[in-house]
Amino acid sequence: MMLHQALVFLHILSMAVWIAAAMWVAGDVKRALAMGKPFVDALPARVRPALALDAAAGLATIGTGALLMWNDHMARPPIGISIGIVLALVRVGVLAGARGSWRGIAARLQAGEAVPAADPAARRLSMLSGIAHAAWLLALAGMVLRE
Repeated sequence: MMLHQALVFLHILSMAVWIAAAMWVAGDVKRALAMGKPFVDALPARVRPALALDAAAGLATIGTGALLMWNDHMARPPIGISIGIVLALVRVGVLAGARGSWRGIAARLQAGEAVPAADPAARRLSMLSGIAHAAWLLALAGMVLRE
């Protein structure tokens, strides 16, 4: 029972961190790009740690969720949990695309290029961030649904 409570606590904590870690990144990138130098110079120092924390929290969320299912001997999870798992994995894929968009922007900034806020990579980053957060909202809703 104590193990179950600890896993639930860690699962909820990692979910909260996963939701919040990179929530502001797309908006921060767009605003900094719109303002140009010197604002873009500090951008990588803010974005890299947020994306790293996002990835770590995502792994922790999926890991603690898997441990909860194993601990509860769930051979066949309820439909809501199944939906949550699928959407969490979708979010992982979408955020991988967002990380790729950021890497492209960061490389261009490091090369000294001016990247406009309306740049396709910046717009893609915003779009993927929105999709990821919508998937998160649906995954959380799925977690409370019962069969």
